[in-house]
Amino acid sequence: MSGALAVAALALAGAILGSVFGAPALGALLVVALQQSLQALQFRRLNRWFDQGSGHPPALFGALHRVAWRVYRQRRSSRTRSRRLATMLRELQRATQALPDAVVLLEGEDRIVWFNNAGATLLGLQQRDLGQHLASLLRAPELRVLLKVETGERHIEIPAPGDRTEILDLRLVPYGNARQLLLARDITTVARLRTMRQDFVANVSHELRTPLTVILGFLETLKEEDDADLLQRGLGRIKNSAERMQSLVEDLLLLSKLDSDQAPGLDQQQQVRLGPFIQRLSADLEALHPAHRFVLEVDPDLTVPGLERELQSAVTNLVTNALRYSPDGGAVTISYEAVEDSAYLSVRDQGLGIAANHLSRLTERFYRVDVGRSREAGGTGLGLAIVKHVLRRHHSELKVTSTLGQGSCFAFALPLRAQKGAPEQTHA
Repeated sequence: MSGALAVAALALAGAILGSVFGAPALGALLVVALQQSLQALQFRRLNRWFDQGSGHPPALFGALHRVAWRVYRQRRSSRTRSRRLATMLRELQRATQALPDAVVLLEGEDRIVWFNNAGATLLGLQQRDLGQHLASLLRAPELRVLLKVETGERHIEIPAPGDRTEILDLRLVPYGNARQLLLARDITTVARLRTMRQDFVANVSHELRTPLTVILGFLETLKEEDDADLLQRGLGRIKNSAERMQSLVEDLLLLSKLDSDQAPGLDQQQQVRLGPFIQRLSADLEALHPAHRFVLEVDPDLTVPGLERELQSAVTNLVTNALRYSPDGGAVTISYEAVEDSAYLSVRDQGLGIAANHLSRLTERFYRVDVGRSREAGGTGLGLAIVKHVLRRHHSELKVTSTLGQGSCFAFALPLRAQKGAPEQTHA
C-alpha cells in the first residue's frame, strides 16, 4: 500500500470513528496527526541510529523496519570485510617488515609513502623522510636516471648510503596509478664473488700464458737448432715451465675438491700423527736446500683427528712457503705441541716480513705480496688458499703475524678431539 493510500485509509477510519461522536472530520484529523507523529518519531529513531553507526536497529514499523534491518545487515557485512582486510593488511605489513630486502612505496613525484625496517637499515630512511622525494635523500646520479626511465630494465647497483663498501641492487616496479615499488637488496657478497670469479679467470689465464709462451718460444727456437748445449738449456726451460703448469693445475684441482666436498664426518676422520711427517719433510727439504736450516720443536706422538692427506698438504704448503721467502742461511722454525685442548702448529721464518695491509688477503687465490719474487721461486699463488680451506674443514683457521725485516709466523690450532658439527663452507 502506498503512503498516500495509507493516509487516506487512516483518515477514513478516523472519520468513521469520529462519526460516533458526531465529529467525523475531527476524528479523521486526529488519526492522521497521530500517524504522522509516529512516523516522525520513527524517522528520528532511524536517523539517530544512522548517526551512532552501531548496534541493532531501533523498534520500527512497516517499511522503515525493513529498511533499517537491510542497512544493519549491510553494515555488519561491511564491517566483517573491513576487519578481514585490516587483518590481511597487518599480516602483509608484518611479512614485509620481516623481509631482509628494503621495500619503499612511492607515489606522485617519487615521494616516500611507507618503508619497512630493512628500508631504514639499508637505505638509512627515517620516519621524518615520509613525504620527501627519494632522489633528494639518496643522492646517486644512477638513481635519478632510474626514476626517469619508464620502460626496459629498471634496476641499478649503487654503494649503500651508510657504508660505501656495501653494494645495493635497486629495482623499481610500477603499480597502480602513478605509484612505484622500490626494492633494495644487499648484494655485497654476490658482487665480491663476481669480482673474485673475474679475477680468478684473469689470474689463471695469466699464470698459464707465461709458461706456455716460454714453451712455444723455445720450441720455435730449437726446431732447427743443432747446438746440443742450447738444446739442453731449452729443454730444461720447457720442462720447468711444464712442471709449473702441472703444479698450477694440481693446486686448482685440489682447491676445487676442497670446495665441493663435505667436511670430513666422524666416520671419515682418523688419528693423524703429524710429528713424524714434519720431521721427514724437514729432512728432505734441508737436503735439497743446504743453504737453509730447520729448527724443530715437534712432539712426535701428538695425534689429531682428521684427514691425513689434507693436513699434510697444509703443513707442506706452510713449510715450503717459509723456505721460499727465507734468505740463505735463515732458519725455519717449526713448532708442534699440545696447548690445552688443541695441537698448536707454527712455522716461523726469518724473511723480509709482510706489511700489515697485506695480511688479511694472504689466503686469497693468486694474491701475492711480491709478484715477481713469488713467480721466480716457483709458487702458484694458491698454497695459502689451500691451507685456509683445509683448516676450515678441520675446525681451525690460519693466524698470521709478521714484522717487516724480521720475518713471519703462520700458525693454527687443531682440536685434539673429533668435532661433530660440520664447519661452514665458503668459496672465498
